[in-house]
Amino acid sequence: MIVFPRAPIVAFGWCALALASLSLGHTVSGADIFFKADRVHVGDGTTVENGIVHVRDGRVVAVRDSMTIPAGATVVDLAGHEITPGLIDANSKVEPENLLRPLARAPSAVVRELFGFSPEPIQHFHDPRVCPEFASHEETAICPVCGGESIDPDAHHEETISGVSGPSAISEQSSEVVPHTAWIDAVDLASPDFERLVREGVTTIYASPDPSAVIGARGAILRTAGETRVLTREAAVKATIGSDPYRFGTFNRRPTRFSMTHFTRRPQSRMGVGWIFRKAFYDTILRAEGGTPEGADTASAEAHRVLGQVLDGTVPLRVQARTSSDIESAYRLCGEFGVPFTLVDPVEGYRVLDLLSTRRVPIVFGPIFDEPNGLSARTRESSRARLHTLRDLIATGAPIALSAQDLREEDGLARQAMMAVRFGVSPVDALQLVTRVPAEILGISDQVGTLEGGKRADLVIWNGTPFAATSAVVAVYVDGISTSNGER
Repeated sequence: MIVFPRAPIVAFGWCALALASLSLGHTVSGADIFFKADRVHVGDGTTVENGIVHVRDGRVVAVRDSMTIPAGATVVDLAGHEITPGLIDANSKVEPENLLRPLARAPSAVVRELFGFSPEPIQHFHDPRVCPEFASHEETAICPVCGGESIDPDAHHEETISGVSGPSAISEQSSEVVPHTAWIDAVDLASPDFERLVREGVTTIYASPDPSAVIGARGAILRTAGETRVLTREAAVKATIGSDPYRFGTFNRRPTRFSMTHFTRRPQSRMGVGWIFRKAFYDTILRAEGGTPEGADTASAEAHRVLGQVLDGTVPLRVQARTSSDIESAYRLCGEFGVPFTLVDPVEGYRVLDLLSTRRVPIVFGPIFDEPNGLSARTRESSRARLHTLRDLIATGAPIALSAQDLREEDGLARQAMMAVRFGVSPVDALQLVTRVPAEILGISDQVGTLEGGKRADLVIWNGTPFAATSAVVAVYVDGISTSNGER
């Protein structure tokens, strides 16, 4: 049986492409399905011309340029199209709820622009109930107590329009060391954000906790569609070396005569971040030896239990470090305890290439930008980004995965791979950065990442060469079932 479906209209940039011959029908679970395309990109660097992907029970049986198709089998004819594995984002900032809203501007700003008046002056958005030193704030300056600053509300919306909005911290805020908590407990698997991701060809993600704690929650490995949505409920622990733990979310505060709460604590500087990180692991070792950790910054026994598993290598650790000095600190701190880790979001990695070449720890990099957008625009740690950094990181020999983080649609993961090619990465490498390598970093390469026998049949259908400026994702199959029109 050959399936010939309706022709979809796919928007890509300014262009709408009408495709008249693509099969997007809902395939039948349990039956033999054969996807025929001009090219099949396996994901390991090989390409099969005039390829056929044989799928049975949601798993890939084989990928070849020719095979015998039994009578009565379902054949999905994709002439003029190409197939890749489902894309994988190893550092996705998925929305716990539907936070993405349309661009909104104050009516007064619209009127002023209409009549040619200058924009309204920047206003403070500090809350005196939160910051005891509200009266001492200086315009355009970072508050030394709560970390807040003056912002232009219109610019704020423009910065986040393509990605996840909402600066609030979701992670547990009672401590800076909470690896015993699970980020999946805050994720709504029915959030429209998953629909946005799967439309872009992203079929698997590491749902990353926010960076509001020095040693935060455990992320989750999730699928964006299909019956089995959770691959790993409690995956790697997310740690942060940088300014986010004391500037993101609720902000830590110094003691004053007006305020003393559980937010009155370290860290309030990068020096404090290092202190909290080291104390957490030294306290873990002390507790394992029968001692009793003490001090205001002491984490719970439950947290130390998970950190003990990090120390013995049974629970993976990832460390967000953007600036060159923070990257060096991450290597030093983890090296002090002999902890293997994955380096996340090294924006200034181009400044410490010798270190990265020597150690070669796995790296999750991205997004690529010349001007920060989305959540990256809320930190000064992204101000010295370079468009060719990914190319230079690949040259170190370290395993590299590419992430779009909170960006979606026109700025999403497929677009990030296109940007990588534009700035020096080969197309073959670019595909592996969003398929095979992230699967290996996440420890799920036996299930996804390449189109090989026994792996999940997650297929992305392109109307041209993947990641070319004129190509778009036109269909996505998860476990061999079309995700179009909400079908699973």
